[in-house]
Amino acid sequence: MNGDKKMAEVKKLHFNEAEVKKILGGSIRIFFTNETVGSKTCMFVMGDFEPGEGLDPHAHDEPPQDEVYYCVSGTGTVWYGEDEKETAIGPGDALWIPKGVNHFIKNTGKEKLIMAFFLAPGR
Repeated sequence: MNGDKKMAEVKKLHFNEAEVKKILGGSIRIFFTNETVGSKTCMFVMGDFEPGEGLDPHAHDEPPQDEVYYCVSGTGTVWYGEDEKETAIGPGDALWIPKGVNHFIKNTGKEKLIMAFFLAPGR
């Protein structure tokens, strides 16, 4: 290791420790953002949706961000694009959404839907 460089601190956070905010109509757990860890290169949050719940339509334009949806548990539907194409999502599925593409998600199953959201760059 180079003694001249200050190493960034590693941060660990359990699901139940993450701050929960109501964002875009859904419950979002805030893990790693510019505010929480000082990262401007990426952002990691998780959604926690009961049946029928989800996020309102949105796009990541300002700042432009690519996003990855990863389904941890439960099932849902993601709508994306101008014509609102849809795709089912379930445990283990990942979906890449390019910056500027309108999208939204809804829990269309019978159990809680847990989603991981990774965005880059961070904000």
